[in-house]
Order: sequence, then structure tokens, then C-alpha cells
Amino acid sequence: MKNVVKIFVCGSCVMGNISTGDTAVGNGGFGAIILDGEKRVKEISGGFSYTTNARMEIHGIIAALSEIQNPSKIIIFILNGNIIDTFTKGWIENWKRNGFKKVKNVDLWKKLDSQIQNGRHDISFERAQSLRNYTDFLLAEKMAKTMANKKNLPNDLPKTTTFLENKLEEQKNENIDTEPIMDSVCVDASTIGNPGVTEYRAVDMLTKKIIFNYKLEEATNNIGEFLGIVHTLALFQKEKKTLNVIYSDSYNAILWVKQKKCKTKLISTEKNQKTFEIIARAVNWLENNDFDTKILKWNTAVWGEIPADYGRK
Repeated sequence: MKNVVKIFVCGSCVMGNISTGDTAVGNGGFGAIILDGEKRVKEISGGFSYTTNARMEIHGIIAALSEIQNPSKIIIFILNGNIIDTFTKGWIENWKRNGFKKVKNVDLWKKLDSQIQNGRHDISFERAQSLRNYTDFLLAEKMAKTMANKKNLPNDLPKTTTFLENKLEEQKNENIDTEPIMDSVCVDASTIGNPGVTEYRAVDMLTKKIIFNYKLEEATNNIGEFLGIVHTLALFQKEKKTLNVIYSDSYNAILWVKQKKCKTKLISTEKNQKTFEIIARAVNWLENNDFDTKILKWNTAVWGEIPADYGRK
């Protein structure tokens, strides 16, 4: 009878994240906790610069599986539903038949698929959402964030796109303050499952008072951050109040606002119909209104968590 092994994996991408369409690129880290039965037997972490959150999660799974030598029944707990669907809904087989055309992270998908297909282990995936506050998952998350904040990490992706380099330099220049500007508003979002139930809110930096808090039945973290920024801009304009700076810790959301587009991959369904209606209103507002407010990236590595943070990490 094979041993039952549980693996808790978390990826993180912070410090200089930039967007290539809808993919954030920056410093990243992963953490993985391996349990044999209920006994913690291994803690693994690693990190790269110029990487993505998804790549960190896949790296973490690959690294953890490489540590297990004896044939085992392995359950991998992870928040990323796309990774789970890749292997449970047959996506990987379709990709292989199509030669991985238009698929990102092909190098890692091939490595992970090879590990799964070698037949040594019985591998299954489960959503970590129900275990969001489980000790081992929280430890994996902490390890991932610690690695993502380290300096001089090796590159994961080749730096070949001029757009990325220019955008990174542009965004660094927007975030050179040694201290945050207090006469400002900060926004943040919290999503259970991503996509899942999402809340977003705005907080006055001076008073620390919550300006508004909004809840959606299904969205993503980036959608919440995007709507939080636009909601704040529209509210202050409606009330004819001066607003010099908005902080967000999501580069994607900031770029979406600048581009006046919400470049989410979330598919419209009956469940998230209201979310897409609000997105459409937000995009329409951006297309028909001018504003002088600076929208800046919150420097989490230096300043700590953004004051609008929900404290659910």
C-alpha cells in the first residue's frame, strides 16, 4: 500500500511586478511543505527574478515532487485553479496534441507532465481554498513571500522583450519615494479562491478610515484592485474632492487603468454577470473622464502591507 503524501504549495510574485498583457512579471518565490501521513518531513523554497506567480507555483510542485523517492499516493494542495484544471480537465493532453501552440510556460508544463506520467506515484490535485488558514499552507505562503523579497535572484524568464524592460524602468521611476505620500488613498482587494468571492476597498491614508468596501460574488484579485482604483477616482470626482495619489499593490490593475481596459482572463458566466457589468461601467468611465490623480505602486517590500490590506494572507 502506497504512503499518503500531502504537498502544500504556494507561489508569490512581488517587488517590481510588471504586466505583459495580463501576466505579472517580477521577483518571485515558492514554498512547499511535504507531509508523510500527518508528519511534516520536508520544507522547500526557491526563488527567481523576472518570473510570474504561475511559474512559481509550478516550480514549487516540480521541486516538491522531485523530493519524493518512494512510490506514494500524493495529494497536491494549491490555490491556483488553472493548474488543477490543466491536469484534471484534460487541458494538458489537448496542448500536447496541438504542439503547445499559444501556451505559456511550456518548459515547466512539460517537466511537470513528465513527473506525473512516469507512473511512480498516484498524483491528484485539490484546491487549497478550504485550507486557507491551515498551518502548513500558511508556512508555504510565508516561505514563498520571503523568497520573493530576496535580492539578486537568478532570472527565470529571458529578458528579451523591450516593452517589458521599458515598462519596468518606467514603473521603478514612479515608485522612488522613500516614504509613502500620506495625503493619498490606498486600495486593495481580497479574493477567496481567485477567482472567487472578492472584496475591494479604499482607505484614507491620513485618517486610516475606510472610504468604501464592495463585495462581488465572483471576480479576481486584479479585477478587485482595478475596480477599487476606478471606484475611487469616480467617487472623488463626483464629490468634487481633490485626489492627488492612489496607491495599489497590483501592477496589473494600475496598467489596466492607464490602458483603460480590464484585461482579465476571467470568463463571463451567469454567476459573475454583475462583475462584468461593473467592469463595463468602469471602462466606460475611464474612456469618458479625465483625471490628474497619480496612480502609484505601493512599495510592499519597504513599507509593509498596504493599509487597505484585509489581513487575510
